[in-house]
Amino acid sequence: MAKAKAWLSSVTDWIDERTGIMGLIHKEVTTKLVPQHRSWRDYTNCFGGVSLVFFIFQIVTGLILMVNYVAHPDFAFESVHRIDNSVSYGWLLRRMHAIGSNFFLLLVFVHMLKVFFTGAYKSPRELHWVSGAVLFLMVMVMCFSGYLLPWSQLSYWASTVGTAMPGSVPVVGDLMVEFARGGPGIGLPTLSRFFAVHVCLLPAIMVGFMVAHFVMIRKTGIAEPL
Repeated sequence: MAKAKAWLSSVTDWIDERTGIMGLIHKEVTTKLVPQHRSWRDYTNCFGGVSLVFFIFQIVTGLILMVNYVAHPDFAFESVHRIDNSVSYGWLLRRMHAIGSNFFLLLVFVHMLKVFFTGAYKSPRELHWVSGAVLFLMVMVMCFSGYLLPWSQLSYWASTVGTAMPGSVPVVGDLMVEFARGGPGIGLPTLSRFFAVHVCLLPAIMVGFMVAHFVMIRKTGIAEPL
């Protein structure tokens, strides 16, 4: 055990000497100052951080599920059934991922409500609000795109209705529907697009927006409780 600790310490020292990561962690995590909490209402400042924790939770559970999922109409439902019944603790991971997405969306929504009603979006934090609003929209698209992946009757027809909604937009409505579905109806192109958006495109964009969001928060500081 002592040798393992010494080896780990030497590795971290080697990495820190070349990257300065330990100093960054000390500055951003262990010595980070937040406004003093005077009542239970002040703890609403934690909704943003808890949302980040749930995002990481969704990424981890999603990656584990993706190993056993097949994004094809002929095998998608069967692969989900196998996750639920054959993969060790697959049923638990899938429900944790599904329920976690609901909590993730709820936390982001409550966080935005708190920011709005406390006026924390005002100068100099306007861009915080803009980036947060974009993140909220992406979370909704993330939940919608993931809903089709089990390829059940419920998810199929819910996606059919959801992708048909842009059709009411004048002039470009039909093009928007065809672009979302990858064709005239829900099929293999739709499932492939939703899978790519859900596991690759949106998470990557969201990480970029989150980094920008937290960098701006570090620059301006957390809004003082009213």
